[in-house]
Amino acid sequence: MGIKRSKDEIEKLPIRVFREDLGLTRFDVRVQTGITERTLADIEAGRSIPKVENLISLSRAYKKSLKEMLAAMGLDITDIPDDYPKK
Repeated sequence: MGIKRSKDEIEKLPIRVFREDLGLTRFDVRVQTGITERTLADIEAGRSIPKVENLISLSRAYKKSLKEMLAAMGLDITDIPDDYPKK
């Protein structure tokens, strides 16, 4: 059973905001990532958590770190270390 959210809460979820801030439609993201529009809608509404490969694709498309993406989905990222800089 999914978490029930009001229409206003759904519209303000960060994953959707990331996409909209870049001026992308769900169709645009589908073309870039191969993630279906239905799957993306479910992720944006908080009804599903993306598979790792989809999360990586969305991270690239939205130009956000994986840690930012996890936090945007409401997952606790406390104690997850930051990436180390490349040498």
